[in-house]
Amino acid sequence: MDKVTGRHTGFAAALLLSAAGAATAQQDIQVARLDQDSPDAKFLEEAVRGDLAEVKMGELAQRRGQSEGVRELGAMLVEDHSKAMKETAELAQDLGVIPPAQPTAEQTQKHDALARLSGAEFEREFAAEMVKAHEEAIAKYERQAASGDSKIAEHAEDLLPTLREHLATAQRLESGAIHAEPHD
Repeated sequence: MDKVTGRHTGFAAALLLSAAGAATAQQDIQVARLDQDSPDAKFLEEAVRGDLAEVKMGELAQRRGQSEGVRELGAMLVEDHSKAMKETAELAQDLGVIPPAQPTAEQTQKHDALARLSGAEFEREFAAEMVKAHEEAIAKYERQAASGDSKIAEHAEDLLPTLREHLATAQRLESGAIHAEPHD
C-alpha cells in the first residue's frame, strides 16, 4: 500500500469511528428523553401549569388585594413561581417534554372566579385558595421527590421549601395572623 492510499484508509477509518461515536451519543440522548405519557413527564407538565396558574393568581392578588399581606403574598407568588416555571420548563425541554403554555381550564376558572370578587371577600377566598392549592402542590412534589434518584425528583425536592413557605404565609393570612387590614 502506498502512502496516499494508507492516508485515505486511515482517514476513512477515523471518519467511520467518529460517525459510530456520534450515533452512540445520539442513542444515549434518546434514552434520556421521557415518554410524554410517563409519570415524570406528567409531573413536569402539571408543575409548569401550576406555576403558570400561581403567577396569574399572584398578579391578581397584587391588583385586587386591599391588604398589604395579600399583595405581598401575590408578589411572592409571582417571583417564586416565575423562577420555578423557568427552571421546570428548561428541565422538561432537556428531557424532551414540551412544557405547556397555559394553566388548566380548572385553574383558569378558579382565577376568573376570584377576579369577580373584591374587598374582604376576595382576600378571604384568595387566602383559602392559596392554602388549598399549595397543600395539593406540596403533596405532589413530595411524591415526586420520593420517587427515586432522578433530576426530576431532585428538582421537586429543591422546590419544596418554597412551596412550604407559600403555604405557611397563606395559612397565616387565612387565620388573620398577618395584618390583613387595607393599607392606603
